[in-house]
Amino acid sequence: MRILIRMKRRGLSNLISTIILISATLIGGVLVYSYFQKTMTTMESMGQNIYIMANSQLINNNFQIIYIKITNNMQSQIKIIGIYGIYQNGTQENLTLTSNNINPDILNKYINPGETVSFVIYTSSNVQSVFIQYNDTQSNVIMSSQPVNLK
Repeated sequence: MRILIRMKRRGLSNLISTIILISATLIGGVLVYSYFQKTMTTMESMGQNIYIMANSQLINNNFQIIYIKITNNMQSQIKIIGIYGIYQNGTQENLTLTSNNINPDILNKYINPGETVSFVIYTSSNVQSVFIQYNDTQSNVIMSSQPVNLK
């Protein structure tokens, strides 16, 4: 009789420990998922406090003038690294390397929080949209803005 009682206790003990182990695994999984979900949301929202307005005007069949206005609504200063154009076929080109016709020259310019900067680029008429690449000086992370279609 004693053997049967011990076996029942062991069986019950194994069942309880299995339930505890599975519960701990599920709770751990939920905590890890929650952490990475918050991290991804933070990463996705980075760069969304930089507002860009852009318009273009054709000069002739080959060239256009692009008017760009950048507003820094972030909490930190940013440094403009490059201005990129996206063509009809989806290719990207660094307009600051291909065109020296940026007025005023804003490459490596710092923009303080709340500040707005405007400039003009003369470039190919095939550019359909533009985006900027910048360095967030507080976190020292290089980010890109969302592309803005030219009107």
